[in-house]
Amino acid sequence: MTSGESFTRRLWWPICAIAALILLRGCAYSLVRGDRVNSQEAAHIEAGIQALRQLRFKQPVPLVVKTPDEAESMMEADMMRDYTDNQLEADSVAGALTGLYPAGLDLKAASLKLLKSQVAGFYDLHGKEMVLVEGGADVGVWNSAAQFMIQRDVVGEMLLAHELTHALQDQNFDLESSLDKVKDNDDRALALKSVAEGDATIAGFAYAVGRMDDSTADSLTNSLKQLPQALAAEAPHTPEGLSVPLLFQYSEGVRFVAEAYRRGGWTAVDALYRNPPQSSHQILHPELYFDGNAPAPRIELAGYDGIMSGWKKADDDTYGELLIRVILERNLGKQSSEVGLAARWIADRMIILEQSRGVNVIWMLAFSDAHTASHFAVVYQTLLDRLLGDSTPHRIDVRSNAVLVVIGEGADYFDSLAPAIWNASAIETGGVAARFEPSASSLLQ
Repeated sequence: MTSGESFTRRLWWPICAIAALILLRGCAYSLVRGDRVNSQEAAHIEAGIQALRQLRFKQPVPLVVKTPDEAESMMEADMMRDYTDNQLEADSVAGALTGLYPAGLDLKAASLKLLKSQVAGFYDLHGKEMVLVEGGADVGVWNSAAQFMIQRDVVGEMLLAHELTHALQDQNFDLESSLDKVKDNDDRALALKSVAEGDATIAGFAYAVGRMDDSTADSLTNSLKQLPQALAAEAPHTPEGLSVPLLFQYSEGVRFVAEAYRRGGWTAVDALYRNPPQSSHQILHPELYFDGNAPAPRIELAGYDGIMSGWKKADDDTYGELLIRVILERNLGKQSSEVGLAARWIADRMIILEQSRGVNVIWMLAFSDAHTASHFAVVYQTLLDRLLGDSTPHRIDVRSNAVLVVIGEGADYFDSLAPAIWNASAIETGGVAARFEPSASSLLQ
């Protein structure tokens, strides 16, 4: 697994080929015994994954073994590399206000608990080393994987092949730099990480089964349908706002990368790093990426500063189709017809403000048409009424295909705040910014 940022973007440590582990578990010997690596077997896998993935290492990748506690410390240190505890707390509150997380969730603790329970190894983007975790094959979904190929340590081979593929990605496509460039946009970061995890999961699986072709990709894609149930069994109380984006990188990432492979082999997969998908929307609807040429819209959200001058920006974010779907499913039920509104998403931007009195969320979303925007606004207003009641002010406004949501104290002076935001904000497509017309407003009380 690789890395990420806000909490969905910070939950980027790999579950280490979790997808393929649904299928495979070896037991004849172990790639890792105690704190030692079988160096001869590791060298064999390193050579094999280069041949299969058709990429070469530019420098050696050190292999180190860590205890679970040491691995957790590394995960925590990386999580806190760019963000403070205060920012994590603000993200947690904002997620609860919008309906993404349950109230009172400790994001840092919940995420580390999930990752520690599942992680068996990872490629450290910053340290440029491959980390294997002692006892990794006996935790989480590793322990529930089916017995297969008992004369080989298939789990260890697949894990190492998976993570070495991340090292190949980093050395050949500068993955660390690419992730840094999208760290202020969760949804774009999730899309790039889905490419990286899909690529590594397919490569690791193909190495384990001894071939790579369309049927191998199809077999893996079909097997991933078991992934949510497997994680739910291993970590039953994980909030959907954490588990869904994590699993998405593997399940939908594999499906997306497999489509690229079908269209042009590993050369087409390599091209994904030079021109990465821009959103979870494109990952979920691959035809928009592979067959469409339209640039992805972006929202410029501004105009709140003067009216909320006493508030400090704690974070900014983009939820994207995936997390909007999670919000609707969590609060309306997975079978609700309204969940389909998320698929009409085209852009969103969220600003999280804070001061001593609490957290305020300013969130603008754009949909494919004005009718969908109006429908979403009504549905989401009802959702927030039920979720927040009278305890937290919240207001929604609609202009054309865009929806403005304010949750927190700012909703108390929404009549002046909303026009200021609309007047200063825009939807930018291909470098052209479209401002919002004042006459096209439909205020929801």
